[in-house]
Amino acid sequence: MTHERWLDEDAGPVVPAYLLTRGRTESSSKEIDLVAVIVTEGGITPPAGLGPEHLIILHRCTRPTPLVDVAAELDLPIGVVRVLVGDLHEQGLVRVRRPNPAARTPSEGLLREVINGLRAL
Repeated sequence: MTHERWLDEDAGPVVPAYLLTRGRTESSSKEIDLVAVIVTEGGITPPAGLGPEHLIILHRCTRPTPLVDVAAELDLPIGVVRVLVGDLHEQGLVRVRRPNPAARTPSEGLLREVINGLRAL
């Protein structure tokens, strides 16, 4: 029985996602949720010992970047990226913030007028 190789020699070693987080499944910061926006703190030199994924996150997030975009670029599960961003946040290397609201929520009165207008049609 021959074993097929799914990757060529240039692909390098394949590391399971749980090894990137050392088995952790939750971020150390509760601020890091699916809608979080990540931005690298300016002027800080990353400490030695960070993994390549941490460095990619730091490089990618020089401008505010949604967590889901970071996960897509790294091609990693969102939970893994949350843990990695939590590591960086804990070390003060990134800021985590909520996205800017697109618009102010309409008042209840305006919503009722719209509903009444639709009913009148």
